[in-house]
Amino acid sequence: MTTMVCFRAAGAAYCLPLQAARSVRTAADVIPLPDTAADVAGIIPGDPPLTVISPLNASGRHILVIEAQGQAFGLLVDRVTGLRRVDADDIRPAPKGQGRHRLVSGTIDADDGIVFVADPTALAGRL
Repeated sequence: MTTMVCFRAAGAAYCLPLQAARSVRTAADVIPLPDTAADVAGIIPGDPPLTVISPLNASGRHILVIEAQGQAFGLLVDRVTGLRRVDADDIRPAPKGQGRHRLVSGTIDADDGIVFVADPTALAGRL
């Protein structure tokens, strides 16, 4: 069994492994950057400042702070919905049709629909 952090973005349900999540922050502190890369929403002040990405098209009320590939970053999400225990056998293969970054590594069938399993390593690649 794996514990996942669940969240919503752009009307879809997602989760990612709890061990990659560090905290949840409000999106009110995001400061836009000039001339950003395509998926960069801005930064959160700190030492060092935390880059916030938005590849899931979230309207963004929360930031899920993630650590992957030796770097910490924020993921803009609509809301964090809680934790879910998932058996590895319940995770289905990733859907076909994703772009080269393959942000979704699998899916889970839930009572309320499909939950996409977000890949923290692929998300880190968007920085």
